[in-house]
Amino acid sequence: MKESTRSVLLVTARTLVAAGCVAVVVTARTTAGWGSLAIMLIALAGLLAVLASYNRRFR
Repeated sequence: MKESTRSVLLVTARTLVAAGCVAVVVTARTTAGWGSLAIMLIALAGLLAVLASYNRRFR
């Protein structure tokens, strides 16, 4: 696979994962409870994983 194609796919995948995590956090915040808090924390951990993946490339 070409390097340009690979980088486009990685950017697309990271964008979709980040958008999904943000959507989960926004959706889960409408209800109160420990379950919603756990879901939001997992989604925020996903956002941190996307950020770590991005930063690993520019070390």
